[in-house]
Amino acid sequence: MAKIKTGPKVKRKGGGVPAKAAKVGDIATLVSKSPTIIVTEYRGLTVRELQDLRRKLRPKGVDYHVVKNTLFARAADQAGRTEMRSLLSGPTAVAVASDGENGIDEVEMARSLVDEMKTFKALKIVGALLGPKLFSPEDVQSLAKLPSRPQLQATFVGTLQAPLANVVGILTAAQSQLIRTLQAKSA
Repeated sequence: MAKIKTGPKVKRKGGGVPAKAAKVGDIATLVSKSPTIIVTEYRGLTVRELQDLRRKLRPKGVDYHVVKNTLFARAADQAGRTEMRSLLSGPTAVAVASDGENGIDEVEMARSLVDEMKTFKALKIVGALLGPKLFSPEDVQSLAKLPSRPQLQATFVGTLQAPLANVVGILTAAQSQLIRTLQAKSA
């Protein structure tokens, strides 16, 4: 049976292998640069809802990217973060800290996503990679409930400052008592 020609060959959009290799390279730099990556499943969200989610997360210092699992897995391998492969199933999007001078910490990032999950019911956290360690969705929820870094620092400073303030108070109380006794004797 002879082959039937249907028309001229049409070039596919997307750029082929070189474009995919460039995309993997871009994702690999993103993965290697970001200490915290939270993986989500966006099944059930419309394009408009995804745009709204990105728009809400960006001012909080979080970039939200929809990624293709195969390309992301290759990029994670290339960046030396092979643990990420276990989190990739279904329609996947990742949240990473945006480039900026004021880097967002892990707690703020988790809190931002958990807060948006209340608005976007279909959004689900699959897991996270914080440094070299994988976190489950429950761990990310717990992380979101922690106080922020400035609050923890203030608590720590207050804890250190309290005993010192007591020592200073005791020393000044003895000195002021001695001065009052001497003033009473001289009068």
